[in-house]
Amino acid sequence: MTKRPVLAAILALAAVAGALVPNPAIAQSGSPAGGAPTAPQREATPEESQRGTDVVYRPPLRGAPGGRVGGASRGAIRPPAPLPTIELLAPDDHAGQTISATPTLYYFVSRPVSWPMQLTIRAPLQPAPALEATIQSARAPGIYPLRLADYHARLEPGVVYTWSVSIILDPKAWSRNIVASAPILRAPPVSLSESAASVDGQRQAATLARAGLWYDAVAAAFDNRAADRHAALDRLMEQVGLTEAARVDRAAAGTP
Repeated sequence: MTKRPVLAAILALAAVAGALVPNPAIAQSGSPAGGAPTAPQREATPEESQRGTDVVYRPPLRGAPGGRVGGASRGAIRPPAPLPTIELLAPDDHAGQTISATPTLYYFVSRPVSWPMQLTIRAPLQPAPALEATIQSARAPGIYPLRLADYHARLEPGVVYTWSVSIILDPKAWSRNIVASAPILRAPPVSLSESAASVDGQRQAATLARAGLWYDAVAAAFDNRAADRHAALDRLMEQVGLTEAARVDRAAAGTP
């Protein structure tokens, strides 16, 4: 899969020190159909790099509390076939970070979805959603991207948002729907050890993961999954307990 230019922009932005220019909060428009620092690591061997073992996520030192909540049926709807489950590609015990105002978010679904699906983003202390948009229902098991730029939505720096993906089984009874959620924080730029021009897709994922930029590292790994045979994405998923999501998506992509 071709790398998106936004990943190079993320790395370039991260390498620039300076004050963060405030951006507007998330705005809805029409919907389209912490661990302590460790000593420097040695360079990975080619064999290790192929397996993605150099992609190590280091949570922020003062990460915001929270974590992802998986989505599954509560048993109110009993269709003839098993219902899908949803997992968001997010850390399990803290708010993942990004330095992008319009990051791409990813979710996993275990089965094809024949019901409507929805993306929602909420800001703290705000009763109404900052973004609520219908998304295309997943046609097969696997991992899917949600690009905030497609919805003309931007994250405001320093705000811990909650984003969720829902399968709408019953629009009149939200408690019956399948909802997965996770927090996300747009962080200030950080200084990285490698520039955007000097790294390939897997090195991008490794550099961003070491900097604690979870969502940006996942984006780099996802875009490079064909070139590295899913290695970097698998490694990131293992570190947050999403091995099943990685296995299913690898099978769907035809990667042994």
